[in-house]
Amino acid sequence: MQTTNLPCACEPCGCRVDPEAAIKKEGKIYFSQSCADGQAGDDQCCSSCNCC
Repeated sequence: MQTTNLPCACEPCGCRVDPEAAIKKEGKIYFSQSCADGQAGDDQCCSSCNCC
């Protein structure tokens, strides 16, 4: 069975998230803890975007 990747709940993040590996917060899924926390600064959520 193939898992469907879903969009990260962090609006500026265009990353797709495997629900099994996602960070879950308040019923939403996020690519990383930085996205979930809405942290700006040195923590980039992934290598393909610069939303955090």
